[in-house]
Formats: sequence, structure tokens, C-alpha cells
Amino acid sequence: MKVRCVRLLNAGGQEVEYSPWLTLGRVYHVMSIFIDENERRWYGIINCHPRDEWPQMGNHQAECFEVVSEIIPSNWSEWKDGKISGISPAAWQASGFYEAFYDHDPVAYPIYERERDIILREDA
Repeated sequence: MKVRCVRLLNAGGQEVEYSPWLTLGRVYHVMSIFIDENERRWYGIINCHPRDEWPQMGNHQAECFEVVSEIIPSNWSEWKDGKISGISPAAWQASGFYEAFYDHDPVAYPIYERERDIILREDA
């Protein structure tokens, strides 16, 4: 699934002129979809980050984007935890994966990379 950034919103939902994470007009592959307790949709995107640095993933409000491609990657699996739900690579749903990834644990990187590459390849 791919989306194009058409608006920049801050955490409070107000439109802003600049974001360190997203670029207006840029097309992003969606790494995951998260639906919060208020049924708002968020897209997991690989944020802008310096080349050769550990990637940063963030959840961004769906209102920031228009859908460019609706292809759902084969490695995505649905999950639900109380009032929140989503869809993401099954391997990333393993207990402790996100904590390890955000702590820059080198064991998490090959898992991230393998699943990211499936998403990129299936919707090139």
C-alpha cells in the first residue's frame, strides 16, 4: 500500500507548514495500519531520516495522505488488543520486537529489513 502526503498535521491535528518526519507530495509505502480507540486510522511510515542511519518508523494520521495504491502486502496480519487494532507484518507483532527495534537492537534489524523489503517489492 502506498500513500502520498497531502497535508502536514501536528499531534493535535492542526495543520502545520513543516514536519521533520514527512514531506508534502512524497509517496510513502505503508508499513502498518493502526486504528485507535476512537476509530481513527494511522499509517505506519518510515520517516525521513539521514541515509545510513537507523530507520525511524512513526504512526501518522491518515488525514495527512491520499491512497496511491491499495495493494496489501502478503506478510501483513491483523491484530487486535482491546479497543485498538491494526494490520502489520506478522514478524513485527512478536513480543518485544518494537521495543528491540526502537532500542536499536541489532537482532531486530534483519527482521525489520526482511519484512520491509517484502512490502517494497510487492508494491514497487
